[in-house]
Amino acid sequence: MKEDVRRIVGDGGMRIMLEHIPHVRSCSLGVWVNRGSRHEPVDKIGISHFLEHMMFKGTSRRTAKQIASAIESVGGGIDAFTGREYTCFHARVLDEYVELALDVLSDLVDSPTMSEENIKREKLVVYEEIRNMEDTPDDMIHQLYSQAIWGDDPLGYPLLGTYETVESLKRAQMLDYLHREYIAPNFVIALAGNINFDCTLDIICDKFSFLLSRPNNGWDVLKAKPARNMDDFKPVTRHLKRDCQQTHLCLGTVSFAHTDPRRYALLLLSNIIGGGMSSRLFQRVREEEALAYAVYSFQQFYVDTGLYGVYMGTEPSRRDRTIGVVQEEYHKFLKEGVTEKELQHAKNQLKGQLLLGLESTTTRMFRLANFELNGESYQPADEVIRKVEAVPPDEIHEVARVILDPERICSVSLGPNHN
Repeated sequence: MKEDVRRIVGDGGMRIMLEHIPHVRSCSLGVWVNRGSRHEPVDKIGISHFLEHMMFKGTSRRTAKQIASAIESVGGGIDAFTGREYTCFHARVLDEYVELALDVLSDLVDSPTMSEENIKREKLVVYEEIRNMEDTPDDMIHQLYSQAIWGDDPLGYPLLGTYETVESLKRAQMLDYLHREYIAPNFVIALAGNINFDCTLDIICDKFSFLLSRPNNGWDVLKAKPARNMDDFKPVTRHLKRDCQQTHLCLGTVSFAHTDPRRYALLLLSNIIGGGMSSRLFQRVREEEALAYAVYSFQQFYVDTGLYGVYMGTEPSRRDRTIGVVQEEYHKFLKEGVTEKELQHAKNQLKGQLLLGLESTTTRMFRLANFELNGESYQPADEVIRKVEAVPPDEIHEVARVILDPERICSVSLGPNHN
């Protein structure tokens, strides 16, 4: 597969990732800022997410409505999200509107007005977002699981913040955060689509030239401290009482960093355990035992650590049985390992997911940025596929000894109390 990708480090340390895809008429653009919830001081939990909201409330050149309509009026879309390690502002437009999209995205992170009136109003919106998460137990359980895994480490902070920390945020604090942390070395600008490299690079350098005036001396308190490593991890078992129809469960452990070569083996293991309808847990938990409607595995890779888990929702009286079935499947895997047929099935599934995803310019833009944000050189799809294909059965088993070790499994549940 031919991929036409270029990496440029701009003035001040801003990183630019561009991919030319000539057979499409669209372009996906992302402005990624290497700041998220794990960089926040404890008294300002949620500031990254709240600042993301405020960027859309108006700038020195556009009202909130003008920001949205500038992109939507040409058939495009614009959005943003905050993660543990970064915040992303992204848009997708027809190729002829790339300059317009870059102008809007740069405007957002350059000069948000953040009026006191808008701050007060948007706090109410974020409170509703927090309530929505709390009223959605299959979302809430993942936050509880992160807190159980990471303890008081910032990786366990609630992304949205708390009612108290959001309420305490002041305009001056957010402006200070913006100007100290939204600096050139923390920016990755990624574009994938039908673009001209030279013209696009010139536009980016022009639109983001304001970053050169921001001092490169971020808050020391916001430097992400190293997360707990696997050797220090102490698993916990927790249950939070909630009046709902199901008991929601997450079971798992600390895993590997994004650059750890074992991550491909973990992806394959996760696929085999709970990656689809043919996975071991889906077949056992849902098809054979009818214990759950939803059952799946998940993983998250960070710069210096990672997270693995499985999720299930079950009738409260069957909680212990459900956990027991998972433990039985883990024990069986550790005892017997993986068959060649099962491993090849998982490899084909991963390859298919990767290649099908490449038909989306948004997915390709995300890939460009994620390699860069995680300190890894860009890897073409063919190289990733080669690494997936090269994983032998014994490596899957070695990773399973770490990830499925019953002495390292953290168990978190949310639902009615059970006997």
